[in-house]
Amino acid sequence: MCGIAGIVGGAPPDPRMLEAMALAVAHRGPDGQATWHDETCGLAFRRLAIIDLDDRSMQPMTLGPLTLVFNGEIYDYRERRDELRALGHEFRTEGDAEVLLHAWAQWGEGALDRLNGMFAFGLWDAARRALTLASDPFGEKPLLWARDGERLLFASDVRALLAARPELDAPDPRALAPFLALGAMPSGGDTFFAGVRRLPGAHLLRFRDGRVTQRRYWTPQPIDTPREPAAAAAHLRGLLLDAIALRLRADVPVGTSLSGGVDSSGIVALSAQLAGDHRRHAFTARFPGFERDEWSYAHETALAAGVVEHHAVEPTAADLLADLDALVCDQEEPAASTSVYAQWRVARAAREAGVTVMLDGQGADELFAGYPALIGWAARSQGPRAAARALRTPGEREWLVRALGAERLPEPLARRHRIGLATPYATADAKAAGAAATRPPDRGGRDPLRRELLREAFATRLPELLRYADRDSMAHAREVRLPFLDRRIAEFALSLPAQLLYRDGETKAVLRDALRGTVPDRVLDRREKVGFEPPQARWMADPALAAHARDVLLDAGARTAALVDRSALEADARAGTWRDPAGAWRALSLELWLRAFERVPEPVAAA
Repeated sequence: MCGIAGIVGGAPPDPRMLEAMALAVAHRGPDGQATWHDETCGLAFRRLAIIDLDDRSMQPMTLGPLTLVFNGEIYDYRERRDELRALGHEFRTEGDAEVLLHAWAQWGEGALDRLNGMFAFGLWDAARRALTLASDPFGEKPLLWARDGERLLFASDVRALLAARPELDAPDPRALAPFLALGAMPSGGDTFFAGVRRLPGAHLLRFRDGRVTQRRYWTPQPIDTPREPAAAAAHLRGLLLDAIALRLRADVPVGTSLSGGVDSSGIVALSAQLAGDHRRHAFTARFPGFERDEWSYAHETALAAGVVEHHAVEPTAADLLADLDALVCDQEEPAASTSVYAQWRVARAAREAGVTVMLDGQGADELFAGYPALIGWAARSQGPRAAARALRTPGEREWLVRALGAERLPEPLARRHRIGLATPYATADAKAAGAAATRPPDRGGRDPLRRELLREAFATRLPELLRYADRDSMAHAREVRLPFLDRRIAEFALSLPAQLLYRDGETKAVLRDALRGTVPDRVLDRREKVGFEPPQARWMADPALAAHARDVLLDAGARTAALVDRSALEADARAGTWRDPAGAWRALSLELWLRAFERVPEPVAAA
């Protein structure tokens, strides 16, 4: 796990600029820094040593005409190294970066279909005078890029791009209103910065002769799966055990992040069945007195799995206020909820405990239909009888109506699940812009549930969560690994019939079946969907944090003035309560982000 950056094209790279870009991602890699350049391309690298801790695995790394900077992990590097050795390749390290370099030399772009990993890399081919950028199948590791005349710049973080070209700090006005009004994040290759693009998951970009071409290299393909629940569950369990075993490979301590839900509990429980010291540490954010605190579930799982040290992380509103400026800088974009702070604190606790790598359960909800909003799509996919049953079931009826084509949820349901309602703190224009940018459900397709799962996994919910996971962990130089995002598991999940995913009011049915007997029944039998949820409303009502929010948002020089309904904010300030704590947080996050990243032009002196 590392930080990478580079410049290609135009004038020969400036070594000082490469050094500045490397320093800008120093938080990602505390274990070393190096740069490389020829007359056309310059590459910068910061290392977080996880596999083969020796300096021989330092990057940039060169093989013939190929030079690589790589962020991430190739989990099956041992198997691929053996395969390449059989083909005549010789290796000088015990690391996965060298395996990736040799794999590319042997198979070119075909290597991406042979590797099991998470990655973002830049590879310069001096013979072809071409740069290739590639992202892992789900975009777990970020790769940002920008054009600068004849040059292309890329990096793990926006801060590295700004170190080379400060003018890239201009915000994209199209992103601001949808975020403030509805919490919508930029999708696809868009970012909050007008001149910065994101390489989406499963994409490859090539820069050659001043031209950029981009394509998707992988889309989940339908595969044959068992149709009988027990057989499907057994197969899934085997896939999960293998995916976890691969992701436990490291030359540094490994632990787990544990929320108390089904997904992370499953990772902890199955990890405990595999040999090694990784069961020593688990980390859970807890919020005493909060009705949705999950500590009791998490601790029961930790005890059942034999976790030696279950670390409780207890962030408070006062802590959030103290860490707010650092959090905003580490996110590099506005954050839709305070859950990012809880995750940020968990990563900090792992660093303090000396745990470099953590496994987590993200991705399961998007692949195995874990969200309530997917209930209606599951009923549609199961046919008329299932739809008729859902219409008779109060807990499912509204979701089916939504899946059948309603533009908006009924307001009580929308408020309960925080979906589709604009914050009262946005101006009318901002609300209208946000609504226009929010795409209504796509009603086409033969399998509505699979289509929605693909959309959540690649276009909406999961990309946002992965960005937060990367930013929160790498702020403290920790690596997060996600077994559910193994390509084999994704294709298996997306090929299952709807009745194995949703059954009699039970979401993620096949996953619960696969974990039965390993995860405590009390966890598996939960029906409420909590997520990674701190007491956001309580935090925003804290007098010190609320006063800070009012001071920031009502400041005469506030950058969000054209988007924020000042009268609504002032009314709530006088009343001493927020009608919409989530909206107040988004407004605060957006304003602080603009202050941190958008430069204000210096005033021109009078002649």
